[in-house]
Amino acid sequence: MKKWKLLPALAVKGVTQNGNIYGPYIAACIFSVFTYYIFSSILCNDLIGTLPYSTYAWMMLLLGKILLILILVPFVYYANSFLVKRRKKEMGLYMILGMERKHLVTLVFLETLAVYVLAVCGGIFLGLILAKLFFLLLLRLSSLPVEAEFTFSWFAAAETLLFFAAVSLLTFLHGAAGVFRVRGVELLEGSKKGEKEPRFPIPGVILGVLVTMLAYRTVFRARLDSTIFGSFFLAVLLVVVGTYLLFTFGGVAVLKLLRSRKKIYYRPENFITISGMYYRMKKSAASLANICIFSTMVVITLTCTVALYAGLEGIRYFDYAYDAELTYEEEGLGRETAEKALTDLSEKYGLSVLRLDTWGNVWLYCGLEGSRAGAQKPEAEDVELYLLALEDYERLTGEKEHLEDGQALLYSTGRAYGYEEMDFAGVQLEVRTVPGPLYPWPNAGKSYFGETYVMVVKDQGTVSELLETWENAVGKEAPDQRTRTGVLLEGTKEAKTAFMEELKRWKSGREEEGLTVKDGVEGSQVIYAMNGGLLFIGILFGMIFFMCLLLVMYYKQLSEGYEDQGSFAIMQKVGMGEEDIQSTIRRQMAMVFALPLAAALIHSAVGIVMVDLLMGVLRMFQTTLLIRCGVGVGLGFTLVYLLSYRLTCRAYYQIVVRSR
Repeated sequence: MKKWKLLPALAVKGVTQNGNIYGPYIAACIFSVFTYYIFSSILCNDLIGTLPYSTYAWMMLLLGKILLILILVPFVYYANSFLVKRRKKEMGLYMILGMERKHLVTLVFLETLAVYVLAVCGGIFLGLILAKLFFLLLLRLSSLPVEAEFTFSWFAAAETLLFFAAVSLLTFLHGAAGVFRVRGVELLEGSKKGEKEPRFPIPGVILGVLVTMLAYRTVFRARLDSTIFGSFFLAVLLVVVGTYLLFTFGGVAVLKLLRSRKKIYYRPENFITISGMYYRMKKSAASLANICIFSTMVVITLTCTVALYAGLEGIRYFDYAYDAELTYEEEGLGRETAEKALTDLSEKYGLSVLRLDTWGNVWLYCGLEGSRAGAQKPEAEDVELYLLALEDYERLTGEKEHLEDGQALLYSTGRAYGYEEMDFAGVQLEVRTVPGPLYPWPNAGKSYFGETYVMVVKDQGTVSELLETWENAVGKEAPDQRTRTGVLLEGTKEAKTAFMEELKRWKSGREEEGLTVKDGVEGSQVIYAMNGGLLFIGILFGMIFFMCLLLVMYYKQLSEGYEDQGSFAIMQKVGMGEEDIQSTIRRQMAMVFALPLAAALIHSAVGIVMVDLLMGVLRMFQTTLLIRCGVGVGLGFTLVYLLSYRLTCRAYYQIVVRSR
């Protein structure tokens, strides 16, 4: 009975007296609870469903919450594994002093319960303070009304409590299993056991290089088509596996080589570093690989977030080049009537007209294979093709061009056409590439979904002849030629919304004229709402990955500091001076932390190629902007990494100094 009464006091003592290992773990758990609660509270808030276009942001958050669960569970489990290993000696001492396994399991349960209470109370309290701030951040990024009110959700709090109760149960079972599997003497010595050397280090290194090269090959061979997401997940998996293989087997191979060189190994500044890393080769390799992977995640996530934020306007342009676009039959409404309606409404609502364009074209789906287009492959529907008369092209660009019969200008929104002639449904055309961009068709500069070509011919009669030839070759009727008038406005969002509402009312009385209206104002809001949700997720996930990185770095320094206490004490007794010890520690820390940083920056540089393709799914094709963001994030991360490295190294220095 006395033993049972002691357990709560021992649990409290175990947490408080091991503050250097429990403190970061509790902080990580509080941050995890806070992050999960933020996602849940926003998703559970009734207001998010009442705001315009918020459904898209809600969908992004739901996807982010699922990914968050997949990240937080192994993250908390990893941190708890470090606690279990560090407490083995203490548990072994309790067992030798007379405690039974059931007492130790109860002690583990009480400590887990204490951490759970502290984590959920701290995380939810922090969430209550900052939830509205993050909610307003989401609204701001999504261009939704920022004056909306945010209310506390009991359901989100209950869901957070239940989720982390399940995670805490998992960590408790892991700790209890460790108690039941090991005898008292083994528990007492558990934290001091060395590690066996991995077998076949050279083949392992070769395999690691091959897997990493295969991952890079997957990245460079990926294309923006239906296989892009499969290629992305395959590349990520191969990079993770290759990184672990290289750090595990490559580290062993290098350490064995250094140990065989006596002139290097038996120098005082190298002996402790090499022997210490060889003693814990597997754990050290796993920690370095984790640091490398999390560093890569931070850089890639923040690069995507910054580039997406900076490129939102370009994304909008790809789908909505105009705030309003009218499509009609020339014989019905007429371009003068359409242009007058748009200019009058813009003046009424105080909007400036940046562009007002009118052109006529025919829109076709046709196959394009090499220099052959149209009838050769009509069923494939590979590309969109707009047929445009020269006068409309000159009206759009303000540039004068000259075309003869059998000649055409060709513009591509994706990859360059690459030929000087085209066989269009049996008609041979000499093709010149359109110089520069052609508004309103944006240029991606690469192959992507929904690629579009614009072919400019001599006059309207040539357009009709080509359509007739296409109809005969394909055996189906060509679409009618339509006239389009688009206006790009400058002004407030409220004024643009009112402009569009009245334009739609004006359009409703002209159905017989074949008039349709494309609402670029509403469409842009949908794009901002969807991508705003992605930006919000990117910010939170960048914070999560960085928190994981800090925790791995800190626990690595902490565990190795305890293991190296004896080594440095012995070296001091045999004559190693204070300056030599400090130099050895600096050399060891610099070497250990430089390797994962270098590997992470290389992974990130290669990963930018895949990120560039994935951004194409979101209709962002600003490669130069992405590269600039990647370089800036990489440099910024390197500075923060070095600062974090110095801060986490203090724990190592303090532990080693304490032993002397």
